[in-house]
Amino acid sequence: AVGEECRAVREAVGLTDLSSFAKYEVTGDDAFTFLERVCANRVPAKSGGVVLSQMLTTLGGIESEATVTRLAKDHYYLLSGAVAELHDFDWLVQHIGPGEDVTVRNITDDFGVLVVTGPQSREVLAALTDAGLANEDGFTWMSAQEITVAGIDLRALRVSYVGELGWELHCPMEKLSELDDALMQAGQAHGIRRFGTYAMNSLRLEKAYKGWGSELTTEISLVEADMLRFARKPGGYIGADVVEHKKKEGVPIHLVYCEVDAKDADPMGNEPVLDGEKIIGITTSGGYGHAVQKSLAFA
Repeated sequence: AVGEECRAVREAVGLTDLSSFAKYEVTGDDAFTFLERVCANRVPAKSGGVVLSQMLTTLGGIESEATVTRLAKDHYYLLSGAVAELHDFDWLVQHIGPGEDVTVRNITDDFGVLVVTGPQSREVLAALTDAGLANEDGFTWMSAQEITVAGIDLRALRVSYVGELGWELHCPMEKLSELDDALMQAGQAHGIRRFGTYAMNSLRLEKAYKGWGSELTTEISLVEADMLRFARKPGGYIGADVVEHKKKEGVPIHLVYCEVDAKDADPMGNEPVLDGEKIIGITTSGGYGHAVQKSLAFA
């Protein structure tokens, strides 16, 4: 069943409900400078920009991960994992400096999120909106627009955790079932199929996308994780000095991406990695890649 869901996303179009995402609004005149301090990546300077960023501890460890969308110069929309809702809210609130004009609101329950993704996702969405969805229309990868879909005003983010063309559609929670019905109806002709988190995990493993809480933890920095492309060069963020030091001096451990030579077993995370009888590492997550038909793991 999971394999069929994965193939639908890779070959046609899939739909999943990720309303459980933690969602925050960060507003105020100092919102940009605040986010530049807590986020390792460069915060979008133009409205409609989206970035993925990690938030680090003073020791350089990866405390949190979120997508940051700029809606206006004093208004940002942040998304992180469902399990991190209170954790990330606390982290953000506790790092507001004295006198900073910044407000953080937890709006997780206000917005529902439907993800439509796969090579035919644009055709499905185009049947329900007048908005331009192509690159030449300005709706490029890692950008966001406020559009109307099936008569519902929503925030559409062109991002994907499964490595396919796709959009996250963020609408008022009370409109979610109406939007879901419209997408399923428009997707009938394209073989739309619902997919769940087992499929999502398989799909992200095939693309070597790392997960917060498994690959990305406070025990390692962006250097060990091979994620320096998410750290802005000028620094200025919490933990930047540690990241620069590790980058210069080198680190003793590295996160690696593996194919496992096994036909009837897949790692799930926390299995020892052996070189003969010697333990040389530990897996962080793993599973079967249904599209590539290989057992995959991070370690």
